[in-house]
Amino acid sequence: MVLAEPRLREVLRAAGWPRDELDNAVTIAFHESRWNPRAINEDDPSGGSYGLFQINGWWKYFGEDEIGERFDPVLAVRPLYNARYALRIWRKCGWTAWSTAHFI
Repeated sequence: MVLAEPRLREVLRAAGWPRDELDNAVTIAFHESRWNPRAINEDDPSGGSYGLFQINGWWKYFGEDEIGERFDPVLAVRPLYNARYALRIWRKCGWTAWSTAHFI
């Protein structure tokens, strides 16, 4: 199930993304997963990549002190969870956390 852009923007707004970053978030999600919330790349050497923002398993090693919640790959295919977790990463690291940042 690929999300249509209007639905993705609803999810991003519900997750709390700043209005002035929505276009960038939409672009990154497109290049990471083609807006497929169930996208999984098990070949990622960092423990797999999951969901809209292809958040990889490396983030599960960041504890609550770093971004507020431990990463759960099972929940990562849920659009709202993935968008909220991506927002936490973005707040901590900016767009440099994504290899596709050169598209924005």
